Amino acid sequence: MKGVAGLQQRALAALRSGSLDEAERCYRELLAAFPHPGVLHNLGLVLVRLHRDAEAVQCFERSLAARPAKQNTQLALSNALLNCDRPSDALALCDELLAVAPGNRDARQNRAIALRALNRHAEAAAVLGQLLADDPLDADTEFNLALAELMLGRYESAWNHYEARWRGSQAQPPLPVANGAVWRRGDPLRGRAVLVQSEQGLGDTLQFLRWVPRLDAECKRVDLQVQPELVSFLRRQWADRRIDPLGDEGASDIDCRIALLSVPLALGISNPGSAAPYLAADPARIEQWAQHLPPCAGGYIGVGWRGNPLKRHNPQRSLPVQALRTWLEMAERRGLAIVSVQRDVNEDERRWLEQFRNVHVPGSDLSDFDDTAAVMALARQIVSVDTSLIHLAGALGRPAVVLLRFCSDWRWGIDRPNGATYQSVLTLRQPVPGDWDSVVSALVGLLPFAGPNETSPSKRQQERSRR
Repeated sequence: MKGVAGLQQRALAALRSGSLDEAERCYRELLAAFPHPGVLHNLGLVLVRLHRDAEAVQCFERSLAARPAKQNTQLALSNALLNCDRPSDALALCDELLAVAPGNRDARQNRAIALRALNRHAEAAAVLGQLLADDPLDADTEFNLALAELMLGRYESAWNHYEARWRGSQAQPPLPVANGAVWRRGDPLRGRAVLVQSEQGLGDTLQFLRWVPRLDAECKRVDLQVQPELVSFLRRQWADRRIDPLGDEGASDIDCRIALLSVPLALGISNPGSAAPYLAADPARIEQWAQHLPPCAGGYIGVGWRGNPLKRHNPQRSLPVQALRTWLEMAERRGLAIVSVQRDVNEDERRWLEQFRNVHVPGSDLSDFDDTAAVMALARQIVSVDTSLIHLAGALGRPAVVLLRFCSDWRWGIDRPNGATYQSVLTLRQPVPGDWDSVVSALVGLLPFAGPNETSPSKRQQERSRR
C-alpha cells in the first residue's frame, strides 16, 4: 500500500502543477495496482481536462458500475457526455440523479445545458432562470441563461446576462490593459472618446464590427483594437479610424474602453436583425486573384470545412472534407470550380482533393483576410462550417451557406433558414447530432448551375483579351 500512497501523492502533485500527462500516467499505474472505482473517477477527470472525453466516459461508466449511486461521478459523466455531443444521454442521467436528489444544483445546471444542446432552449431558460433566482451571484448560471436567451431572441435580457462572461468558472480573460477605464453597464458613451477592444475569436470580431458605425453616431471618436490578423484588413475598411493590434497602449486621450461584444448592450440593441453588407474586398486584390485563379466558365464556389482546433467543440462543428464528396462530384458535373478558402489545408486533405480536377487549393497563398475576401468576391457562393470564414462572407454580403451542427452557436438562431445574423447567409443544420450526411445532401441541392457571374475570373479574362 506504500506504493499506492506514493502514486496518489504523485498524481495530486502533477495535477497541482498542471502536468496532466504525468497525472494520467500515475492514475493508470495506480489503477493497475489498485483497481478502485475512485481511481477510475479521478482518471476520468484528468482525461476530460485533456479533452479526451470519449475515454473519460468509459472511465466514469466503469466507476459507476461499481458505485451506481455516486452522485459526483454521475455529474462528471454527464459533463463528459455533453462534451461528446450526447445530450440525450446526459439529460437522462441528470433526470436519474435529480429523482433522488432534486435539490442538486449542479445536476439542474447540467440538465439545462443538455436541454440547450437538444435545442429545447425555452425549457433550459426556465430552469436557469429559477437557478439564478435562487442564487443571483452564480455567474455560470447567468452566462448559460444568456446563451439560451440569445438563441430565443430575448436580446434585452440576454445582453445584460451576457456580461457574466467576465466571471465564473470559465471566465473570459480580462481586456488587455490600455488607456481609459473599462466601460461598465450603465456608463454613458455619448460625446466620449472610446476604445473598442476585440474579445473571443476572429469570427466574433467580424460579426460585431457591424455596430462600430452606430458608435460613431454616439461618441466623439471610436478607436479599435483587434487581433493582429485583422489590423491591415480593417485599416483599409476605415482609413480615417485608429486601428491597432489588441494590447497596444492606444491613444492617450481615450475616455473609456469597451469590449466589442458589450457594444450591443451599451447601445441598447433590442432587435439586431440580419446585417446588410458592412465590409468590402479590396478591388486591387480582386483583380490579382482574377488573374491567379485558373479560368472556369461556370464560375467558382468557395469552401471551408474546419474551424480552430483549439476550440472545445471544434470536432462537432467541423466536418471531414471527405464528407463533401457528393457535393464536389455534382459541382464537377455542373462545370463549377471549387476554390478552398480554408487556408490551413493539411497534406492528407490536399492529396484527397487532388482527385477532383475542378478543385483549386490556394492554401498559404491566402496570406491575409484581404486575399480571402478577394476570393470570396470572385465566388458565386461560399460554403463553410461555422468559422470566421462564414462571418467574413456575411459581412461582405456574399451569397453563402453555413453548415451547422445540431445545436449551433446562438448567433445563427433556431428555425431561421435565412439566419439571424447576415442577410446573405443561408443556414443548413444537422437534423440530429452528428448527421453531416443530411446536411451535405441538402447542400447539393443548393449548388448553382454553370454560368459565370459578373465577377467571375473567366469573364474578366475574356474582357482583357478583347482589349
